[in-house]
Amino acid sequence: MEEDLSSTRHKEKGKEANIEDNEILKKKISTHPLYGLLVENHLDCLKVSGIISELEENDGCRDMKQLDYNCNANLSVYGQSDLDHFMEAYCLALGKLKAAMEEPQQKSMAFISNMQLQLEEIINNSHLADQPAPASLSGR
Repeated sequence: MEEDLSSTRHKEKGKEANIEDNEILKKKISTHPLYGLLVENHLDCLKVSGIISELEENDGCRDMKQLDYNCNANLSVYGQSDLDHFMEAYCLALGKLKAAMEEPQQKSMAFISNMQLQLEEIINNSHLADQPAPASLSGR
């Protein structure tokens, strides 16, 4: 019985330590110089994907975008910890994801614009063909 009580206390201490470690890690991440850039890159990906609209961004995400951060943070001051490497890699990955998501949209928009121009040319040419030629061009 005493072993069960000791085991339970040990597990509770382990849970408390784990919760404390998680809180410390959250604090380190949220105060990291690249955290603001990370949040901005994440929001940009959500915008490109259409998950959040401009209205939602302006209302719900404004506080996150107003974080005071330095995008060009000099991380050498911090000694390039594992967290620094992770934050840099995550920011780069989100940037590449956004570019990969935008590329098909840009190609689609270019195709649609090109088709619109061609349709406008066809319409303009058909209107010109329907109009009688000016007297000076008809050879009279």
